[in-house]
Amino acid sequence: MKIKNILDKIDYIKYSANEDTEVNNITNDSREVNENSVFVAVKGFKKDGNTYISSALEKGAKLIITEDEKFIERNIPVVQVKDSRITLSKLSSILNDEPSKKLNLIGVTGTNGKTSITYILDHIFRYYGSKTGIIGTMGAVIDGEKLILNNTTPESHQIQEILKKMLEKNTKSCFMEVSSHSTVLKRVEDLDFNIGIFTNLTKDHLDFHKSMDEYYKAKKDLFYKSGISIINIDDNYGNKMYEELKKENRKVYSYSIDNISDFKATITETSINGTKFKLKVDDKEVEIQINTPGKFSVYNTLASIIAAKVSGISIDDIKNSLKKLKGVVGRFEIIPTNLNCTVILDFAHTPDGLEKIMETIDEVAKGRKVVMFGAGGERDISRRALMGEVAGKYCDFCYLTSDNPRYEDPKSICEEIAEGVKKYHNNYKIIIDRKEAINYIVDNYKKDDIILLAGKSTEPYQVIEDKKVPYDEREIALKAIRLKEKNN
Repeated sequence: MKIKNILDKIDYIKYSANEDTEVNNITNDSREVNENSVFVAVKGFKKDGNTYISSALEKGAKLIITEDEKFIERNIPVVQVKDSRITLSKLSSILNDEPSKKLNLIGVTGTNGKTSITYILDHIFRYYGSKTGIIGTMGAVIDGEKLILNNTTPESHQIQEILKKMLEKNTKSCFMEVSSHSTVLKRVEDLDFNIGIFTNLTKDHLDFHKSMDEYYKAKKDLFYKSGISIINIDDNYGNKMYEELKKENRKVYSYSIDNISDFKATITETSINGTKFKLKVDDKEVEIQINTPGKFSVYNTLASIIAAKVSGISIDDIKNSLKKLKGVVGRFEIIPTNLNCTVILDFAHTPDGLEKIMETIDEVAKGRKVVMFGAGGERDISRRALMGEVAGKYCDFCYLTSDNPRYEDPKSICEEIAEGVKKYHNNYKIIIDRKEAINYIVDNYKKDDIILLAGKSTEPYQVIEDKKVPYDEREIALKAIRLKEKNN
């Protein structure tokens, strides 16, 4: 695309560039620049993209986009804009031929449940015979090929490139986790979502959003980019959002277990191995069987059912597909063992997420309830003691350990968590090394224990200082279990 065509499509203040110069890709990361690139200088929280302009030009960038007026006076091809992030998003869509308009794009937002819903949807649609893609916490999946991502919702140019690749593989539907960070940072500004799903909103990321009201507004932003909204009205913020969207005459469906809604589930049976619930669809009652336990699993499945139905999949196909879904990897995943205990792997890393898992375990536990978890360093510190309270309330014993401490002292983080546990009991032990903690827990289990390993799940690293150290919780747990089985 020629620079003059770019200028026709964006809002700019000034420019100094050859309008006939051709460009064909865009990035805000100077390491990704090659010949014919547009480099967008974005001022981040820790780094200022303007300091990398010289590097981008050396690597062959044909155009610089910046908010800083001083670069106009220099002998470089530059466009000054009011907002670099908005410009990055818009141009990323244009240069990739607006791929979101050609896909059935379903966005999922909320504090908890996003990953599970995207993978449940992926299973339903693939069972139905559709080619699918995923973008989220566990990376991107394009026609079965997995790509590692640095963020739950990547930068806008990366999203557009991924969606374009999906189209090249004849993908029909993409299921995408939409974080609150991504809406504030304009990463999803130029995406057209067919459907938006809201799961819930609980205290999280307040180091970034500063208040629950700001956090709510960031989540709600998705639904102004969505043709259809699907909202959990059992959640207080969800109920508020549903009412606001209805008043604005937007197409919105509600779902629930407790309150009256468009799609209300009634749980009839639950165990460690699965759940059954009834649901009224098209004036007839259907029974749905899923292979994961608990109320939270029903919420995630319910949202997925509605999105699939709205997308044109019959309730019978949806129902049959769910019977064959064993579960989502790393989400209430029961690790295989011949020991007379149950070991569960889950990503729960917020007070609400942990409580939902523990409520489910509480319903089915015959023996002790044991949990191992930590809290991230340099992140919302207010949730540490709250997570400790949840663990203390539901668990007979708590093991506090390291979870992405970054530059903080992991022992100090564990001690902050322990203050919450102490409100209920003193049955806790701090073992900083996570691998050592898992080995100790498995080696000292008691009959009928349910052991929850929470927080890391499929995340393949520990963040220590500024380094991502490889880490595989499932593999560590399996080795500990096999060793214990051998020694029994």
